[in-house]
Amino acid sequence: MTFKILWKMIKQNFVNQRHIIVPFISVISILFGIEYILLSLTTNIYFNEHHPELKISAIIGIVFMTMLLFIFLIYANHFVMNHRKKEFALNMALGMEKKHLRLIILIELFIQFIISAILSIVGGYLFGELFFMLFNKIVNTHQPQLSDYPFDVLSMKITLTMLLSLMIILFVINNFKISFKNSLQLLIKNKSKTHEKSRVRLIIFLILGLIFIGIGYYLAIKPNTAIGSLGIIFFAILSTLIGTYLLFVSLGSIVLEMLQKLDHYYYKPNHFFFIAGLKSRVKSSAIGLATISFMCTFLIVTLSMTVSTYRNMDHRFEFAFKNDYAGYYIGDFHKDSKIQRKIENLKKDIRQEVPTGQFKIYARGMVGAELQGGLKHKKLKRQTVSSGLFNFGNKQKFNSFISIYNKSDYNKNNKKIKLDDDEIAISTSVSLFKKMKTLNIFGKTYRVKYIESTNIDNLLYADGITLIVNQQQLMDRIVNEYRNHNDENLIITPNQVQTAVEFNVLKEKDKLNHRIKKIGVQHDIEFQVKKQNLLMWKQVNSSLIFVGSVVSLVLLIGIFLMMYYKQVSEGHEDRDAYITMKQLGLDEILIKKTINKQVIWVFLIPVIVAIIHTLAAFRIIYSVLGIVGQYDLGLYATSYVGVIVVFIIFYSMMYWITSRIYYTMINDKH
Repeated sequence: MTFKILWKMIKQNFVNQRHIIVPFISVISILFGIEYILLSLTTNIYFNEHHPELKISAIIGIVFMTMLLFIFLIYANHFVMNHRKKEFALNMALGMEKKHLRLIILIELFIQFIISAILSIVGGYLFGELFFMLFNKIVNTHQPQLSDYPFDVLSMKITLTMLLSLMIILFVINNFKISFKNSLQLLIKNKSKTHEKSRVRLIIFLILGLIFIGIGYYLAIKPNTAIGSLGIIFFAILSTLIGTYLLFVSLGSIVLEMLQKLDHYYYKPNHFFFIAGLKSRVKSSAIGLATISFMCTFLIVTLSMTVSTYRNMDHRFEFAFKNDYAGYYIGDFHKDSKIQRKIENLKKDIRQEVPTGQFKIYARGMVGAELQGGLKHKKLKRQTVSSGLFNFGNKQKFNSFISIYNKSDYNKNNKKIKLDDDEIAISTSVSLFKKMKTLNIFGKTYRVKYIESTNIDNLLYADGITLIVNQQQLMDRIVNEYRNHNDENLIITPNQVQTAVEFNVLKEKDKLNHRIKKIGVQHDIEFQVKKQNLLMWKQVNSSLIFVGSVVSLVLLIGIFLMMYYKQVSEGHEDRDAYITMKQLGLDEILIKKTINKQVIWVFLIPVIVAIIHTLAAFRIIYSVLGIVGQYDLGLYATSYVGVIVVFIIFYSMMYWITSRIYYTMINDKH
């Protein structure tokens, strides 16, 4: 066969299969364009100098991106090849050799590679420039020039290498599919490969699915801390994932079989054809629908975490850093006269140079400890490494970072509190710890008072507690007992009491940073500057938001791709079903109504399951956000609900867009 004939066939195939090939090339170009942007961020000189933390975020994004990219595109290629089986079979039946089929596939993939390479590199560079300017605007850094984001040849080479590797993998897969099958085998429809599962097997799958879902939901719903939730979230995800696949395989078939046994309901024209057709669709599409539902779940969860992190970024910072300047001396100024003299000289020199408010001086101890016991009554113990999987009843164990102050120092700088000998005060953002009524320390039980807020810096450590005790002796004893004794501790803290010096500047704050830092060096203390911490805070949070946005975008593209090809698949199957029902004498309106209802339910089931999963995951995701200091339940709830509503709108739009190809295929035939 001459190359001219092959080329004519390839061109004709691109025209006939444009509804399959164009989306495939578009998705490849978009995903590899994003890949180029991420790679360019890791090598960009400006970002490495001004936003070094973004490089780590970009690398994380590249890992997620590459993994999802290859999964989605191999899935898309699998669908494309299944869609073309009849074409290949007819060509082989007419005498075309397999080597000619391989050559056609090779040329087609090469053309797709050239088009995708141009679109992904050009589009990636242009949108990379846009992202470059937007990111710097968000973090409020000095406005860079577009010349600071030059075209990156290395990123282009890596991107094209990955794209070429993907095409080679697809060629190997496609070549394998046609090498060991004759024309008759290729003509066999996929539906014939769907074996009827016995009712006993379906019931076993159903029971196992409910068990796995129950375990996953229990782990997600049970009260936990941020660190504890992080330790079990992967077990919860894995358990729910297995349960979801098992339920999709079993539950739909069992429910529909039960409806078929209800004679008064099933043997009505609209119910009969709807249930029979839906049962066939659910059986053949169970794995695909389960995959779509889990991708939707990940999208909602990831996007809600991203939105929550973005919304109160400034508020969390103001809660953490109450003072313009904060520095620390090693040692307790109550006992060390040298520290007292240093502080007095420091205050004198600073006040001579700049106008300041009241200096806040206090002794602070920091320890990592474990809270053991029930919900309301706990004991303070040494920290241990625990996954949190088996935290039940009175045996619960939660590691916590505890900042300790004595009442005398606290009352000098905050609203005064009164404590009896058997009382302690606690300030915390962790809702689980707010339920404590008593805390046993060294065998003595203390009643717990709660403080809503303080005027001292709260560094927002995950699962952190501010503890105020009556006597300095108790504070010293806690620090000595629970300080780090080895490197295996989960939470690393200083080994002795520190003296904190915090204050605010009344005017010209930005101009005085260098002067105050210079004074600090002269008095053996290094000051943390609120303004500089704010910049670092925004950079870190912006990096997290960036990773979340990238993952969300890739998931959204993947969901759209799977829905689109699912609609095409349904359209091809329903063309034959349409003919069969029409030959049986059914009314055309009833046929269209029945098929449309089945298709709607097939695409509605994944989003319903996804919403149920996300509601079950609400508590554990909220707890995990405590790692970045997000403890505002109302804000997180509104973000969660808002994301679900927006997702439903987007999912409906994606269904409407992808359904156009479905209805076009049906109408073209009939």
